[in-house]
Formats: sequence, structure tokens, C-alpha cells
Amino acid sequence: MSSQISIELISGPSKSTGSLRPIVAQATGRYDVTMKVQRSHAVIEPGMFLSTRDASPTYLPPQWSASVHPEGKIYFYRDSGLRIVTDSYLYTPEVGEQICAWAHEVEKQAADKSFVLTDSVELFLQLEDDDCNYYFVDRATQTLFWLEEYETSDLGLHPVVSPSHLKLVLETQYWSHVENFCMHFGGLPRKSIDDLILVFSHALADTLTSNLSTFPYDASTCEKFLNLLTSSRDRIHDGHTVCFVARLWGVIIYNRYETHYGQQQPRLSRDSSILVDQDKEIQWTKSIFSSLSFGTSAPYLKQLDELFLDRFVYGADWDSFMTQCIKGWQKITVQSVGLLLLHGFCFLLPVSPLLAYISASMTSLSILASALLIHRHEELATAGASPAHEYLTAVSSPRIKFQGVAFAFALPKTFFILGLVVFFSQWSILLCQNMCLTRAILCLGAVFVILIAIQFSTSRKSLFSRSEKDEASMV
Repeated sequence: MSSQISIELISGPSKSTGSLRPIVAQATGRYDVTMKVQRSHAVIEPGMFLSTRDASPTYLPPQWSASVHPEGKIYFYRDSGLRIVTDSYLYTPEVGEQICAWAHEVEKQAADKSFVLTDSVELFLQLEDDDCNYYFVDRATQTLFWLEEYETSDLGLHPVVSPSHLKLVLETQYWSHVENFCMHFGGLPRKSIDDLILVFSHALADTLTSNLSTFPYDASTCEKFLNLLTSSRDRIHDGHTVCFVARLWGVIIYNRYETHYGQQQPRLSRDSSILVDQDKEIQWTKSIFSSLSFGTSAPYLKQLDELFLDRFVYGADWDSFMTQCIKGWQKITVQSVGLLLLHGFCFLLPVSPLLAYISASMTSLSILASALLIHRHEELATAGASPAHEYLTAVSSPRIKFQGVAFAFALPKTFFILGLVVFFSQWSILLCQNMCLTRAILCLGAVFVILIAIQFSTSRKSLFSRSEKDEASMV
């Protein structure tokens, strides 16, 4: 069991004029570039790094030590009394004095509020101008906490539906803290990696047997992580292993938040919406966009709505969708170029120049639209979940959602179909010029009937289809 820490308040350095501000682990600006450095040549002293020679000492405040994250970022920790970590650069004397002053202030406030702090508690401090950002973590409960009461919106956290749901939000932040400060505390319990192996084992089976699994990784990725975790079980006390185990747990816990894991109404399938939609989508515009695009925008709209269900996107699904879109636009480009080349026969046959100009223009617009869409989206084909979420949030309209985006995605095929129809309408002119009117009408009628039969027989709507989804459709 964790033992209670007795905080002895002694006269410490006075803090600078500023305020203590609550923050969460994912809002520390870890990957921000706060300064740039200039490399220069240096003097190598005789035997400078000889093992028998002591290096020049670099001084830290009392009881503080330095550690380096596997990614290369240095951080500092205090193991005596209340455990503290900071990414502020304590080798600068002024910074060290301010951190010590703020540490003393936080300890004083915690004592005044009668907080019982065990040795499982760790404090994070970060200087920001005259202020100091802070949060506490409790390794026993795997959560964050603060000295005052705050709304989740005040801390930039997501809304929740219950206290246990809030616990998932805070646990996500906890694992982010462990990932960022993984080298100094002796590692995680074996149970942490064993439980993670069980999670990925179930996820592998789930993704192999269902196309609608709510797990954030696909089967091949799950298998890779399983191999990595299994081979790392004996190294869970090493900071390098702790780092990626914590990162994976952070992804899993956040996914549990999004799927309402353990709540009254969880999301058990990717295509199930469980949140109240605050935006009322206009429905009558769907038929207009679909008609204008000859029905080609409807599949795009369906996929976009499913991809961003409840404003959550799976990276693997997005990458697959975007790759298919780009391949489709490339295919339409090739077909449009081929159709454009066929217009050369218009100079040899007695056809309508006006119709030839119209079909060539539509075909050229198809090529242009494809090129623009590919140029705009090719970097998103393998972007993953975070850029996909930013993109979908930006292009989604409160009134028509993704209807406009789906119509834009369908423009290359729409222009191609228009060009194709106008181009082959020249055939009816040739028939009328070379056959009697009755035979020409019969030929055109036969072609029309064949096209209608193909459309009807291959229609996705079926009199025998069921609207209800059963378990078999999940496999």
C-alpha cells in the first residue's frame, strides 16, 4: 500500500508574482518549438570525455535529478517528499529557483486544504511567463486531480455522461503523463502490459471476425503490437518500454471514452450512433445533389456520414476511403482522356459540332475536377485519424453536413457521364441520317430498354432486402 507523505513546510524561496493555473497532460505544449539554437564549433580539451576524468559539474536544486525521455527531451524530477516532475529547464538557475518556489507554494496550498497525499501522487509543474501550470497524478487510481474544483470545459476536456465516463477522460490524461515522464520511477507493474496484451488479443479476434469492430487498429496492426508487447513483458520496468505501453494505453482508454465503454449505452458497432445530433441536417437537398450528379454523390455521402459518425473517425477507415477516392478519380481521368481522344472522329463523320463541343467540354471538366481533387487530397490518403478529424470538421456544414463535399467528390464522374451521354447522342443523329425514321426509333428504343434493364437489375434497392441489421451482417 502507498504510504502517506508528510509535507513539512519550511521557509522556501518566495514565488514570483503570478498565478497557479490548472492544466492537463496533453496541453503542456510538449512538441512545440519554444526556441531555436545556433550550432558552432567547439574546443575539445585534452582527455575531455575520458572515463577516469570527472566531467564539469552541472548544478541542480537540492534533491532534483535529470532524466532524458527516449524521444530526447530532458526533464527533471524530485524524489524526496512530494514527488515532482517538470519539463522547465532547471539547469538555468533562475528557472530552478522559480520551480522550487512554486513547489513550496503548491505544497502549502495542499496542506491548507488537508489533502492526503500518498507516495503514489506526483506533481507536474511548468513555468509559463510569471504563471505556473500544474496538475497532480495518482498512480494508484490512474487519474489527474487539482487543488480546486473545475468544469471539464475549463480544462479543455471532453464532455461526459457519468462519473465513470469522466474517469476515462482523466485516465487518458494520466497515460499521457506516464508516456511523457517514463524514465525515473522504476517502471510499471507487470499487470499493465499483461492486461494490454489481453486487450490486443481480443481486438485481433474482433477485427478478424467483424468489419465493424470499434477497436481503433486493424488486424494487421494489432498483430504487430501483440508481437511487440509479448516480447517486451520482461522489460516493463525499463523506461523505453513504459513509454510505448503508456502510449498504447492512452489510445485504448480514449477509444473507450468514445465508445462509452462500461456505460448504459455503449457503441458496439462502428456504424451505430449513440450521441444526440445537435445539428439538424436538411434532408430535401439530398435528392437535389443526387439528381444533379446522376446518383454518383450518394455513395460518397453515405461513406462520409459513416466515417464521421458522432464526430469520431477511425484512421484506418479514413485512409482506405481516401485511397479509394483517389484511385477512382485517377480512373475517371484515364477514361475521360480516352473519351476526349474519340472526339477526333467528329472531324470525319457528319455529326453536330455543337454537341461535340459540349461533350469535349464536359470531358475536359472531368479531367480538371479530378486533378484538383487529387491535388487537394493526396496528402490525406495516409494521414490517419487526427488530420482526418480536422479535415472532416472543417468541411462539414451545420445545415447540409457532407452533402456539398460528396457532390464535389462526384463531380469528375458527373462531368464524365454528361460528356459520355452527349458524345454518344451523336449516334442517334447518324442513325436518323442513314436509316428511315421508324427503324431509327426502334433501334434507339431497344438501346433505351437495355439500359433501363441493366439499371433496374443492378439496383442496390431490392424488394427482398431487409433494413434490420442482424449479427450475420457484422461478420
